[in-house]
Amino acid sequence: MSFFEIYRKGQGVYSRVVVGIVLGILALFASISLYNVLVELPNVAQNARVPLIGIGLSWGIISAFVLFVFLGLVIGIFVGGLETGIRPIDASGKKAVEFLIDTQAELQKVSWPTRYELVGSTAVVIISVVLIGVFILGVDWFVSAIMEYIGVL
Repeated sequence: MSFFEIYRKGQGVYSRVVVGIVLGILALFASISLYNVLVELPNVAQNARVPLIGIGLSWGIISAFVLFVFLGLVIGIFVGGLETGIRPIDASGKKAVEFLIDTQAELQKVSWPTRYELVGSTAVVIISVVLIGVFILGVDWFVSAIMEYIGVL
């Protein structure tokens, strides 16, 4: 296997994409949180600006960007199973990919309900909840009336 080749390419694509997107959003939130914490630190270069955007270079921006890139590489290794040449990391990445592939395979075996079955089951649940609620309301009212009659409440 060559350097930075995707492990078991074409298998578990949907689960890899979903997990990659979710982890990417978490990485973005982590980077934004780090930026918010470090925004009060002084500028790295007083008059430096990011091209095309015009934002000053501060420790918050640099560290948030570095964190986002680092987390992106980690996500790529563990979701794509990228070969890095470091055995413990490669083994962990392959285990994560195998888990995602197996998860997608199991989800494809599930017998998902049809729309008609889903609507019918939902209606049964809603009717049951309403009936049980009315029953509990009636029992509560009855017990409260008895308690008031005997003078406990």
